[in-house]
Amino acid sequence: MLKAVVLVVVVLGMIVFSGVRQNKKSQNEQDALVGIKELHRRDIEASKARDFKILLSLWTEDGVLLEPGKEPVIGKEALKAYMYEQAKISQTYKIKKYEHKWEEIKVFDDWAFEWGFFDEEAEMIKGGEIIKQQGKLLRVLKRQKDGSWKVARVIGHNDEHSEAEL
Repeated sequence: MLKAVVLVVVVLGMIVFSGVRQNKKSQNEQDALVGIKELHRRDIEASKARDFKILLSLWTEDGVLLEPGKEPVIGKEALKAYMYEQAKISQTYKIKKYEHKWEEIKVFDDWAFEWGFFDEEAEMIKGGEIIKQQGKLLRVLKRQKDGSWKVARVIGHNDEHSEAEL
């Protein structure tokens, strides 16, 4: 009888401990998702405003950008040069729409990955032509010491049916 009581107490203790641990994990994941959504907000705002200084600040020092048909962009200095070129190109158009739709976000301690879609529409300053781009993104994010999140890796491409590349 005593063995049965001890067994029940041990099993109940394991269940309670498991629930506490699960709640802690859920809270950590919830906190992470709040920080990741803040990264999303800042990314979209800076993209629409063509604020490449803020966009660069959203990357880790060892960030990597992979795009089809292009050399990898590796590290903050290379990303800065890439964004400088993008800033020059962006002077030829106005952003009308820029959105991300994240289909999945998974958090693992101080790392997260997400995949989804982007949809962009811009108007050429000369001539007013509307350019549309849609595509897919896969991003790896890294939690910073202050709890914020930054982009560590990105693989992205435009869908073939996009009207043009900006």
